[in-house]
Amino acid sequence: MPELRDMWKAFEQQNSVEIQLDARLMDYHGKVDLVWTAVAWDTDPMHSGATILASVRFGCLEKRLVSMEAVLMQLLYALDFQLAERVFNRVIADS
Repeated sequence: MPELRDMWKAFEQQNSVEIQLDARLMDYHGKVDLVWTAVAWDTDPMHSGATILASVRFGCLEKRLVSMEAVLMQLLYALDFQLAERVFNRVIADS
């Protein structure tokens, strides 16, 4: 697990965000799935005024993910794309 923690922390530092992860068991038409949500905040989510910069949600069955490393990588890739898109749109708007 230290590798996962280090990957998570490196992502937060590189992108200047705080990541909040949530996992829930959900029943989809008789199939139980583990559904993950990741949210990237501009600061500690417990502070009033914290802003959501990106968020993603998916189930392990839907993505065929079987390891925690695969789950975290998929979540971080999706957040990274949204954060990059946000920066790109800001640059275009400022041009």
